[in-house]
Amino acid sequence: MTHESETGLRKLRVAVLMGGSSNERAVSLSTGKMIAESLDTTQYQVTIIDTRDMLALTASVAAKLPSNASKTDEKSEGILTTIDEYSVYSPKSAGKGENTSPDVVFIALHGKGGEDGTIQGALELMGIPYTGSGVLASALAMNKRMAKQLFRSHGIPVIDELVIQRGKAPSSEKLLEQAVRVFGESALFVKPSSEGSTFGCSLVLERGELPQAVEFALKYDEYVLVERYVKGMEITVGVLEDTDAEEGLLALPVVEIIPKNTYYDYESKYAPDGSKHIIPARISAAQTALAQEYAKLCHTALGCRGMSRTDLIATDTALFVLEVNTIPGMTPTSLLPQAAEVAGISFPELLNRLILSALR
Repeated sequence: MTHESETGLRKLRVAVLMGGSSNERAVSLSTGKMIAESLDTTQYQVTIIDTRDMLALTASVAAKLPSNASKTDEKSEGILTTIDEYSVYSPKSAGKGENTSPDVVFIALHGKGGEDGTIQGALELMGIPYTGSGVLASALAMNKRMAKQLFRSHGIPVIDELVIQRGKAPSSEKLLEQAVRVFGESALFVKPSSEGSTFGCSLVLERGELPQAVEFALKYDEYVLVERYVKGMEITVGVLEDTDAEEGLLALPVVEIIPKNTYYDYESKYAPDGSKHIIPARISAAQTALAQEYAKLCHTALGCRGMSRTDLIATDTALFVLEVNTIPGMTPTSLLPQAAEVAGISFPELLNRLILSALR
């Protein structure tokens, strides 16, 4: 079946990739659902695909997926189908000679396998345009250990860290000695190098808890970062490609994050009322400009495309870049869509921008 827009032209076939099998599956399902529901069906023929099974979800199954990531049913299954607005390439359609492969893929995957360059590489091999950053930028941004080295080489301030590798971790006694030598008696923050949504993270207030925190983080990744805990305002800056903006990049308004818990953990990110977002952030004009400049520098240094979101900590005297997200969340509590809205960019328009960027 050929799907045409109101102008009589064929609709652009957009496949939304969501779900997957990473620890961030629930978040991805929420992101994908919101994107699919917000794409203009007068312009686009939308397919939603759970990459865990590489099957298309029916509209009825997709409708049952809650918008709130904290409540997503992890057992929701993909069902292969072809109906009206939701169609996907399948052996049956291939046998009939129909071309139902997507014109562009909208990546709504988070975490390993989706945000780390893996799916991007597969799409490159298939020659299918996709939203967001390419293979290298995605892989670098996902790997906080490597990203921090890159940022330092560009003069971007990051927090000092110890790197612990699985299988080569020092004894508890030596680890504590190292921590005292590098960080003094400061509180510490421990996180896996390549994870998202704060999986495997721990705030260490009592130094004796450090070995246990490192052991916990090593369950999620081969490398773990032990950082000095910097207490300050958590802020984030979205960056969009914009041909009309200086350097072709538009830094969105700075968002101030007030988490319900001690830091911006999973519950604070995705649960209703888990955090409060203030736009613009209550920082000085100078810090605002600097945060936006750092976000654009990070975007450029990594080689990001389409969009990115840089998370930072602001103290009274300094700014530190924490990490860069190449596929920011698009759930009801997500930060980039909220900042874009304040900048006058509606959610459907934001999606259109990202699709056009992918096709350029």
